[in-house]
Amino acid sequence: MSPSSHSTTYVSATIPQSHRFLQQAPAEAEMLFRESEGCTVILAKVRAEYFGINVIFLCKKTTLTIHSSLDAVGFLAAITSRLAEILKIGINLVSGYFHDHLLVPLGKE
Repeated sequence: MSPSSHSTTYVSATIPQSHRFLQQAPAEAEMLFRESEGCTVILAKVRAEYFGINVIFLCKKTTLTIHSSLDAVGFLAAITSRLAEILKIGINLVSGYFHDHLLVPLGKE
């Protein structure tokens, strides 16, 4: 496995279902998850600023380039535990079909 770091600064934020971003540019989101309280969105910081999205969490994205199976129980737990233990950082995880992505707090990458 070779982690691949991205230079873009991303944000994690929550926006209401009625936010103009959802009508105008949802394809720009790295991730969009709808919940009853609103939508959690991960997107590039510059685009969040453009759309007036209140930033909650600034981060950098690292992609784990191994194709991880949804059946691989404990894979991500082992990675996040090691990061917490050795580097003393907490991260947010996003799992895609082919890869897992670590959202590392800005300045801790």
